Amino acid sequence: MSSPLIWVVLPMVVAIGFWFIRERLGLVILLATILGLGLSAAAFLLPFGQVVQLGPWSFQIDTTLAFAGRRLVLDNGDRPFLIFFYLVCAFWFAGSLAAGASPVLIPLGYGIVALLVAALAVEPFLYAALLIEMAVLLAVPALITPGMVGLPGIAESNEPAVGKSIGQGLLRFVIFQTLAMPFILLAGWALGAYESNPAGPGLAAIAAACLGLGFAFWLAVFPFYSWVPLLAEQTMPYTVGFLFLILPTADLLLGLNFLSSFAWLRSTPQTLETIRVVGVIMISTAGVWAAFQTSLTRLFGYGVIVETGFSLLAISLYNSVGGDLFSSMFLPRTIGLGLWALSLSIILPGVPSARFRDVAGLAARYPIACAGLGVASLSLAGLPLLGVFPIRQVLMEELARQSLLTGLIVLSGSVGMLFGVFRSLAVLVRNLPFPINFRESRMQISLLALGMFGLLAIGILPPVFLPILFPMAHLP
Repeated sequence: MSSPLIWVVLPMVVAIGFWFIRERLGLVILLATILGLGLSAAAFLLPFGQVVQLGPWSFQIDTTLAFAGRRLVLDNGDRPFLIFFYLVCAFWFAGSLAAGASPVLIPLGYGIVALLVAALAVEPFLYAALLIEMAVLLAVPALITPGMVGLPGIAESNEPAVGKSIGQGLLRFVIFQTLAMPFILLAGWALGAYESNPAGPGLAAIAAACLGLGFAFWLAVFPFYSWVPLLAEQTMPYTVGFLFLILPTADLLLGLNFLSSFAWLRSTPQTLETIRVVGVIMISTAGVWAAFQTSLTRLFGYGVIVETGFSLLAISLYNSVGGDLFSSMFLPRTIGLGLWALSLSIILPGVPSARFRDVAGLAARYPIACAGLGVASLSLAGLPLLGVFPIRQVLMEELARQSLLTGLIVLSGSVGMLFGVFRSLAVLVRNLPFPINFRESRMQISLLALGMFGLLAIGILPPVFLPILFPMAHLP
C-alpha cells in the first residue's frame, strides 16, 4: 500500500463511482463528506514510510508509486496539504445540497482534487503541467452543466442563457490555463539544461521567463485575470467558488516547490521582487475595479483576485514570517469563499440578475443569506475583527518595513475592495420593509450561521485558529 494509491488513485476511482449515482444527490453528498473526512483523518493519523500497528494487523504506507516510468511521491512533509485538500472537499460538498449545486460537482470535484494532488506529487515535476491541464479540462463540464440554464446574471439580452454560459468567461479560463502548459514545459526543459550546463547562454533567463509566464496564466495575475469576474458572473457561484479556491491553492503550492527546489532562482533578487510587484498590481487594480462594480458576482471574482495578490505578497517575503502568513490565509479564505458562494447561490435564483438594480432590497427576503454575504465579503476585504484581518495586519507591517510606498498602494487596493463591498451591502438593505420574511431553509440558515461564526471566531482569537495550517509552507 502506498500513499499515492490512497490519496490519488482511490479518490479518482470513487469519483467515477459517484458519477454513475450522481442523481441520488443526498447519498452522494453523505458519501463524499465521509470520504473527505476519512482521507483527512488518515493523513493526520498515519505516518508515511513507517510500520503502523493496529491491533493484530500491521502495515506500512510507502511514499512512492511508480507509473509509466514516472513516480508519484507523497511523504510526511506532504501530509498538511493532503489534510487541507480533502477537508475542503468535505466542507464544500457538505453544503452543496443547501446551495442547489449541480449533481456533477461532487464527482468532477473529487477528480479535480485527485489530479491536483498528483500534480504536487509527480516526479519529474514537468508532468505537473499536464496533470493541472487535465484538472482544468475536467472542470469544464461542471461549468457548462444544464443546471446553469436561467442562471441570474447570465441573460442580459434575448440570447439563450446556455449560449451565454459558455461564453467569454469560460473560453478565457480554458485558453489562459492551457497557455500556461507549454511555458511550464519549456521552463522545465531550460531548468534541466541549466543544471547540467550552468554556463549555457541564456538558459537561466529563459527558464525564469517561461516559469513566470506559466504561473501568470495559472494564477490569473495582471493582466491575465479578466476571465475571473466573467466566469464568476456566467457560472453557478458554488461551482466556480470551489474552483477559485482549489486551483490557485495547488498552483501556489507548486510555485513554492519550484522556489524551494532551485536555490539560484529564489536567490536572484529580481525573482522575489517581481512576485511582490505582481501581487501589488493585482491588489491595487482589482481593488479599483471592485470599488465601481455593479454586480454581486463580479465583485466575488475581484475578491478572489485580491486574495491571490496577498498570497503572492506573503511568498515574496520568503522568510519564516512569510511562510506562516501564507499558510494562515487558507483557513479564513476557505470559510470566506464558501460562505460567499453559498450566500450568492441562495439569493440569486430569486432575482433576474446579479446586477445592483435587480438585487436592491433583497435583504428583506433573504436576511441571513445577505448577512452571510456581508460577513464573507467584508472578511476577505480585510475588515477588523473578521478572519482575514489579523493576517493582513501583520503582512502590511512587514511590507511597510521594506517599502512604505508598497504598503500604501496595497492599502489603497484594500480600501477599494471595502468600498465596493459596502456599496453592495447598501444596495441589499435599501428600503427594507417590515416585517422581514425569511426565505432560507433551516439547513441554509444553519450553514450560514456556522460560516459567520467561524470568521468571527478566527478574527477575535487568531492565535487559536491560524497556526493550524502553518506546516503547509516552510520558507527559510
